[in-house]
Amino acid sequence: MTVSTAASAPSASFTTGVLDDLLEQARALRPLLRAEAPKAEAERSMTDPVFTALKDMEVFALLTPTRWGGRGLPSIALQRLNRELAKADPSVAWVIQIINGCTWIASMTSDVLQEEIFTGAKPPRVCSSFAIPVPAVPVEGGYRVSGAWPYNSGVRQSSWGQYLVTIQHPDGTQTPGNFVYIPTAELTIDDTWFTAGLQGTSSDSVVAKDVFVPEHRMVHAARSFGSPETRKKHVGAASDNWKNIPLIRAAGLGVIIGALEGAFELAAAGALKRGIPNTSYSKTKDSPVAQRNLGEIKAKLDAIILLAEGLCTMQDEAALAGYEFTPIERAEQKGRCALIVDMSTQLFDKIMFLGGSSAFMLTNELQRFWRDGNVACRHAINLPDPGYEIYGRAILGVEPNIAPDILI
Repeated sequence: MTVSTAASAPSASFTTGVLDDLLEQARALRPLLRAEAPKAEAERSMTDPVFTALKDMEVFALLTPTRWGGRGLPSIALQRLNRELAKADPSVAWVIQIINGCTWIASMTSDVLQEEIFTGAKPPRVCSSFAIPVPAVPVEGGYRVSGAWPYNSGVRQSSWGQYLVTIQHPDGTQTPGNFVYIPTAELTIDDTWFTAGLQGTSSDSVVAKDVFVPEHRMVHAARSFGSPETRKKHVGAASDNWKNIPLIRAAGLGVIIGALEGAFELAAAGALKRGIPNTSYSKTKDSPVAQRNLGEIKAKLDAIILLAEGLCTMQDEAALAGYEFTPIERAEQKGRCALIVDMSTQLFDKIMFLGGSSAFMLTNELQRFWRDGNVACRHAINLPDPGYEIYGRAILGVEPNIAPDILI
């Protein structure tokens, strides 16, 4: 990898020397997370004991630069930590990755907006929804915003929200507004999150009712995140060189992989205890076919981990070097993510076949990992078919691609 002349200047190093301790703390939390997971599913949000434990660990600002009191860690640290958390409860890991990613993105806004959001003794917790744009009507000093944003993961644990809008002009024309920042206290939560998996993520809708958004809280499409400003003060961390979608996509794979690892552990433990119905095997472990299938699952899981960590390593090394990925490199990363998610969905099914019909009992933890992992794999950023197509079109030079560069 060579440094592009279009890239930012090389930046300060990421924080090191704390990941091992964080991973140990995450492993120590597994009994609590597993015990609280059924209650979190019922309440469709992280429970108070878990939220308190995670705040004590200071894991909501892992990617936030140290200039704002964050940990300043590389993306691979978040991926590895989320793997450990997801082995106990993928919903918890999902909220951690959402809040970490959105809070980091907020650290790349204008000086004045950073100063507003990050004022205080501790970094804020920022959530986001960008599935549906809401109208923003220009008024003196800013905008009036009314509408609802769905899929707002972690909203009940967040103090700020980052939301997609379209600017509606008096003549009826529209222009992309990109994102606005609104304190969650100014919004209403609409209890809409009823799903088969990731129930504990509080991914409800939020509603804005004629909320005033000052101009400085609008991040315009023409001056998006990380846009250079004359004499910008709050810049210079390595994380300021990350690109939003590649970074979030790579770090977020830790949730899926951790869910796979948790499911595999349960299936392997079950193979030592339960038999295979309607056969002579009193223990699944005695079946050569089961032995072979467990070996295949683990080998593919190991390969997935290598691929996923490689994607984060690319992001971190590029940020440190000030390197700007080319369109084909970003498409290649999108294709690798597609492969990881594609393989993961296949492995979830193989694991459930090992578990047998009893694995689908609600009293069996295995089905929770299967449900959560499969829902995570269906997030728009993870869908394999568009990822493969984007990579294939880039390889063939077919223009335009099916998504703009900023979303690849």
